[in-house]
Amino acid sequence: MVAIGFSQQAEAAHLVGGQITYVCTGSNNYSIALTVYRDCNSQGAQLDAVASIGVFNTVTGALISNLQVPRGPKQNIQPNTGNPCLTAPPNLCTEFAQYITSINLPPIAGGYTISFQRCCRNNTITNIYAPGSKGSTFTTNIPPNDSTCNNSPQWDNDPPIVLCNMENLNIPITATDLDGDSLSYRLCNLYLGGGQGGGSNLTSPAPNPPAGPPYGLIAYKPPSTTVNPIPGIPGLSMDPNTGYVNGFLNVTGQYVLAICVQEWRNGVLLNTIRRDYQFNVTPCDPTLWADIVSEEDDTTQLCIGSTINFQQTSFNVTSFHWDFGDTTITTDTSNLSSPTYTFNDTGTYHVMLIGNPGWSCADTDIVSFHIYPPINPTWFESGGNCLDEQGFLLTPQGNWYPNSTFGWTIGTPGDANYYTDSNMYPPPVTFVNPGTYPIKLYVKSKTCEEVYIDSLYIFNRPEMLGDFAGIVGCQPYTHVFDPQASADTDMHFLWDFGDGDTSHAAMPTHTYTQPGLYDIKVWMWTLDGCVDTLYQSFPGGVLVHPRPVMPFTVSPTTISIYQPDVEVTTTGIDPGEQFWIHMGDSSIYNQSSYLIHAYKDTGNFYVLRIAVNQFGCWDTLSQLVRVDPVFNIWSPTAFTPNGDGNNEQFRPVVTGFTNYRLVITNRWGQVVFQSNDALEAWNGTEQNQGKECPEGAYTWHLFVIDYGDSPVENNGVVLLMR
Repeated sequence: MVAIGFSQQAEAAHLVGGQITYVCTGSNNYSIALTVYRDCNSQGAQLDAVASIGVFNTVTGALISNLQVPRGPKQNIQPNTGNPCLTAPPNLCTEFAQYITSINLPPIAGGYTISFQRCCRNNTITNIYAPGSKGSTFTTNIPPNDSTCNNSPQWDNDPPIVLCNMENLNIPITATDLDGDSLSYRLCNLYLGGGQGGGSNLTSPAPNPPAGPPYGLIAYKPPSTTVNPIPGIPGLSMDPNTGYVNGFLNVTGQYVLAICVQEWRNGVLLNTIRRDYQFNVTPCDPTLWADIVSEEDDTTQLCIGSTINFQQTSFNVTSFHWDFGDTTITTDTSNLSSPTYTFNDTGTYHVMLIGNPGWSCADTDIVSFHIYPPINPTWFESGGNCLDEQGFLLTPQGNWYPNSTFGWTIGTPGDANYYTDSNMYPPPVTFVNPGTYPIKLYVKSKTCEEVYIDSLYIFNRPEMLGDFAGIVGCQPYTHVFDPQASADTDMHFLWDFGDGDTSHAAMPTHTYTQPGLYDIKVWMWTLDGCVDTLYQSFPGGVLVHPRPVMPFTVSPTTISIYQPDVEVTTTGIDPGEQFWIHMGDSSIYNQSSYLIHAYKDTGNFYVLRIAVNQFGCWDTLSQLVRVDPVFNIWSPTAFTPNGDGNNEQFRPVVTGFTNYRLVITNRWGQVVFQSNDALEAWNGTEQNQGKECPEGAYTWHLFVIDYGDSPVENNGVVLLMR
């Protein structure tokens, strides 16, 4: 059991009402929902953060489980009256929260009672004694031997906050049964539960756990009774079959009552759910009006054809009756909130809406609707869009009746050609400058008025100013062709370069690979705006001179420094051509068709032949010559790694190689040193970092690749002495 302490504020009145229902989720698992209502204008305790819900054996009253259930989110009930003709006072406020939990309850012979108790009620309640000290018990039952896992009835709506006095009440407080069981309704006794004591016992504001059945009753203060809890002529009563509350109340104040919904199956009473609730009985404002959204309210409804989607913004109206004013038929009615109706003919119709027909406070609204097809005005022009053409004729199009009114606005104020015209066909239009000019057409036909705005676009005449004559270059020659073209809309091109190649690029780059004289042709055209096609031709516009063609040979291309001579031969020399041979080592020969050159160092050398012909066209050829060093090897026969600074290390010295690997073994063939670095020497220890090797003879094995890419292997013996 959890002990909870309460302050004096926690004992203050605040409770409006509550109820318990449940749903079977299968396999004897029940989802229990407790709803507690609170007066949010009260200074009393807030809705409890945790509710203690007790599960009892109905027969013995023994507590089976004390469920501690956290509160769900708080919510407000709208101050409705249950009567759409009436508006509740603005200062009423009721909030509620649900406490939902699950429990497994196997069938038992006596069934289960589920209960919650809380104190206290508002002191201002009129029809019971000492209401501020009276608490409530909210309870329901799970039937005995409930092998079918019953669902309790579920309330359809939250209860209304207000019961309006001096009005005929007919308010639904109904429920639905998920199992399809029969339901009956009645006003029933109020159950007592909780009190103003301390701690968490049965007389505390929030008993934890609550008391088990049976429960004490709260007596009504005369003249109120269980079946007539609120005075009236007639007093408040409940229809047992429909669940509607009826009466004509002649009092004001706060009254509490209990409503029971009984669940029957095959003539047997299974269960009863209860709603214990406080009602505010007060005068209400009879506020209701019908209101049709007219053509003036929504101009999109004007002149849209014969089918109209009617809308209404009525207040406090729940039922509707429309008459669409077609006097030729009697079926032009609807009871929908927002109906759609198609008229048989054009004309003016007086549409009527009755809000809440048959009610004493029913209201009627009548609005005229003009049913005509949409004008859908447009215009089109004839004439050229180029600045040097124009002379536009504007022709309106659309649906209008004879004797319609037209209005044209051409351009904008400040334009040189701005003017207005009221004729159906305005005079021809010509603009001084290129640009975009709005044209507005206004048409009034019958009661329909529509405006269409579009624009005329005036464009400059396309131009192409590029000059492609006298272009000279050397083979291979690359040129960027700029047409220097302009137009106000997209331009398209076709180029013919005279050598069989074409292009659609706006500014193409073209390379001539052969010498010659080439004709240039270019077409440019536009497809919109000022539509035009321009053509230019330049016969012999591009002259491409040949480049020098003088083959040369270098032999041999791979030599050694011991035999460093190469021969260079140049052939095919045309008169007037000049050329130079650059050997790559700063040696240059001029106009030498044959020469022998000796290199003085090893390495890679690029031999260049540079030539220029009588047209000033240059050309360069190159050839790589490789001068290799000669492969040699020198190796000591002994070394003395004794620390005296002389002859401390051993390595063979090699020239003229690319790859290198040295391996040294002792007399038993064991490797004592190896390296791929030609500059790394052996210091007489194992792998140059281990223990010292003993004195004696060691065999070395050298593997290299010379500059001719040939493998070379050498072996020898070195004597280690200390």
